[in-house]
Amino acid sequence: MSFVQSLLSDSSIPIKARQEALDRVHSDPGIPPTQSTSSFWLKDPHANLAKAQSPDLPTSTDIVIIGSGITGASIARTLLTSDYIKDGPKPRILVLEARDICSGGTGRNGGHILETVEEFIELEQSIGLEAAKKVVRFRLAHLDEMLAVAEEYGLVKEAQARKMQFLSVYFDYERWDEAVRCTKRFKECMPTESADWKIFDKEIPTEFCLPSARGIIAGRAGAIWPYKFVTGVLDRLRHRFPDNLLIETNTPVLRLDDTGAKKHRYSVITGRGTIKTRHIIHCTNAHVGHLVPGLRGRIYPIRGQMSAQSPGQRFLSQGAKHSWLFNYDRGFDYLTQLPSGSEPDTANKMMFGGGFAQGKNGGIDDLGIATDSEMSFYTDIHLSGALSATFGREHWGAVSGPAVEMMWTGNMGFSADGFPWVGSLPSSLTQRGEDRNWNGKGREWVSAGFSGEGMVHAWLCGQALGRMILADDGELREQDDLSWFPEHMLVTEERVEVSVLPRNVVERASHL
Repeated sequence: MSFVQSLLSDSSIPIKARQEALDRVHSDPGIPPTQSTSSFWLKDPHANLAKAQSPDLPTSTDIVIIGSGITGASIARTLLTSDYIKDGPKPRILVLEARDICSGGTGRNGGHILETVEEFIELEQSIGLEAAKKVVRFRLAHLDEMLAVAEEYGLVKEAQARKMQFLSVYFDYERWDEAVRCTKRFKECMPTESADWKIFDKEIPTEFCLPSARGIIAGRAGAIWPYKFVTGVLDRLRHRFPDNLLIETNTPVLRLDDTGAKKHRYSVITGRGTIKTRHIIHCTNAHVGHLVPGLRGRIYPIRGQMSAQSPGQRFLSQGAKHSWLFNYDRGFDYLTQLPSGSEPDTANKMMFGGGFAQGKNGGIDDLGIATDSEMSFYTDIHLSGALSATFGREHWGAVSGPAVEMMWTGNMGFSADGFPWVGSLPSSLTQRGEDRNWNGKGREWVSAGFSGEGMVHAWLCGQALGRMILADDGELREQDDLSWFPEHMLVTEERVEVSVLPRNVVERASHL
């Protein structure tokens, strides 16, 4: 991502801090640590799935999915329910999770289904107009798709799945002018998709309660309780397909071996035993480099920080109407408000995250961090005090009780070129086996590297990957059309060669 490149080349940040960040980026991210900060989203664990574990780990299966977040749930659903599947036995799927169910990035993010398209011009310049439009359509499609799934599984109320209008707020002229330019270009090139986008410049509605705003871009967005959405989907799939979907939590994968056996190509070694399988699917995002060493430096972890806060007594509840992005001279924050009709201990809570740029050394100390057991002190300071200033103290008022109920961290998997990595993994990345000598069935696959935008990448990336696996196994009635999926997100040897961060800091030449 461009902001990571900017940090690494920023001469105001000590070169030692930048080099240490690159060293972390290229190192083994390991498995998720046992100890972690407590996420508000996980406060009500799923009774059936939180610690789901069989008395004995199965010794074989057809497909192993590593990771139980949005991506893993989407892939499992696609493999079991796709309309294109031939009649006959469905694959046996085993989902492995290192900790409790959905306790990684999905259980720690902002729950914000948001695509602002404020990088449309950058996309157009880097990959061309038609490809940029395809990427934007793909991201925008997540809102309706995820809400439709919530409706299908009866999860709308439980997961608080809802639509609203996002307000992307700017406080300085330079960034505002660029946002307007980008939005106008988006509206020019994609008039249908941008019909709901609005630019508030000179006259900002007073009901927005944003007295310091220079300007606001508004458009379609949504929000969801991510943990309840994912566990709801997985629980319903498990009940519908009891012989085909098994979930094993607190079962970290320690090693993978490519045995080359015809029936079960791989051995998945865990602390509870070894599983033989045909396919392995990596859905571990920030931790994917642990088991796929060739992806280190291509997908790398960044620590993010979230909070659950109580609104001021004067603040008008807007959870059913608006969500927010606050764009500063450095960095941004993101905010949703839980509905007023939800449970008393969650109603109207402000789910506020960001503050990356306010972290130590401009945030670079969070680059390459793959643990969620500690918090950034400077980010904590920023998030704890930003809301009353942003909305204006006259609109905010005093807070009854503790202003910050919970603060936690999570890990995002960032991609060196800004696009997710989706598809079959070559041996150059896995460093296992030899693809050219393989004539049986079974592969390693990946869907990861969502660069902090998993809510508008992960679900449909998982759906696309599921279809690829079904096609590879010859399980589709007819040829599947994946023309809707952006080619720039596919795993290719060309991307392997060029899409990687440098190993050493390169200082910009001085121009005097």
